[in-house]
Amino acid sequence: MRQIARTWGVAEREPAALIQTPTHIKQFMKIISTLFLQAFVCLTARAADTDVPAWAMKVFNERLSSRYELVQEMEPSFYVGDFNGDGKSDVALLITERTTGKVGIAIVEGAEGATKIIGAGKSFGNGGDDFSWMDAWSLRHSGKIDRLYLAKSEAASALIYWDGSKYKWQQEGD
Repeated sequence: MRQIARTWGVAEREPAALIQTPTHIKQFMKIISTLFLQAFVCLTARAADTDVPAWAMKVFNERLSSRYELVQEMEPSFYVGDFNGDGKSDVALLITERTTGKVGIAIVEGAEGATKIIGAGKSFGNGGDDFSWMDAWSLRHSGKIDRLYLAKSEAASALIYWDGSKYKWQQEGD
């Protein structure tokens, strides 16, 4: 042991002292374990939200499924938020119009079960009537009302938001 310590330039110590973990390694391990725990929690929370809420699916099936179908190619394929500021959960679903294949968004409002179609054969803002150009979308929290962010990577992007009486398009980039 003393020969190894001299060879490697380590001061002679008790064997237990040679295997103690330095403080910076302990801190690093603590940070890494915290990050892994946070990632696990996020993945678990996302896994729990993989199904469209039953009430929204019921409204979709009763009112919209004859003309539209759900898009499953983009993840996530839906968002839950308060899109009209009434304090109730609403659901935004990616859809296609069955006859034309045009892509859009159906917003199912939680309070009354009202539905709004944006795109999918209905012209809306600069997005037109077909959102097949979109390759990403996300939910943006903005005070009381949640907004939908739509984007074409490295090109156009926009926000869809409720102005108090109807949904509007706000161009963000082009």
